[in-house]
Amino acid sequence: MKNLFRGLRGGLAFETTLSLSSGEEDFWKFVDRSFLFPVVGIIVGLLLGGVAILFSYLPGAISAGGFLVVFYLVCGILHTDGLADFADGLVKGGSHSERLEVMKDEKTGAAGLVVILVTNILLFSALVELFSVNELYRIFVVILAAEVLSKLAMYSVLFFGGSAHQGMASTFMKKINWRDWLVALAISLAPLALFYDPLVILPLVTTFLVSFGLVRLGNRVIGGINGDIAGASGEIVRPLMIIIFILIDKVNVLAFV
Repeated sequence: MKNLFRGLRGGLAFETTLSLSSGEEDFWKFVDRSFLFPVVGIIVGLLLGGVAILFSYLPGAISAGGFLVVFYLVCGILHTDGLADFADGLVKGGSHSERLEVMKDEKTGAAGLVVILVTNILLFSALVELFSVNELYRIFVVILAAEVLSKLAMYSVLFFGGSAHQGMASTFMKKINWRDWLVALAISLAPLALFYDPLVILPLVTTFLVSFGLVRLGNRVIGGINGDIAGASGEIVRPLMIIIFILIDKVNVLAFV
């Protein structure tokens, strides 16, 4: 139990800006128990969900903007940087190694800037719509579920993908097995049960589609998966989840089935 707690503490230190870890040993505890990825998502989602409730009393655009500020203060820009690096590598021509070098470059190219801008516009727009719901419980569980599914997407990319090179991602990938992934999946289903709606299967399916799509794209671009691609999956899934949850509320999805 102590090692589990230390692994969770290491995961929170790795995935957020919160100063909780006592050292590198906690990180390795997290690597050995990487099924804790969605648990980290639950804790961060609970925190952000509470913040969202507070901001929901303000006008929509102000609520969304304020929430984004808090979000980046809590979660940092580690995976945002990964998303930008992946975008730069994606538009670069050449071999796998040449594209990988572009992704390792500390400078952010035009493609990276555009993708960050588009992702944040989608997230901001989705938050504006979410805060207009005027139902505190719904706002809370959507933020919670989006964060958990974001972490599940990252974990799925690490599990189903092959390592492109030795690095942070390969460190996790060597440790993950089917049992760990199934445990992570089971943990991720818990927040979805809070919706009492069978249509929550749609966000889950979308999460897997994005994960598998990025695995295939990573194989084509750099010959496998690295930390940038894993992080990019989480950044892409988060706004998509909020958008889908909103559409489930506002559109008769069953009419299209």
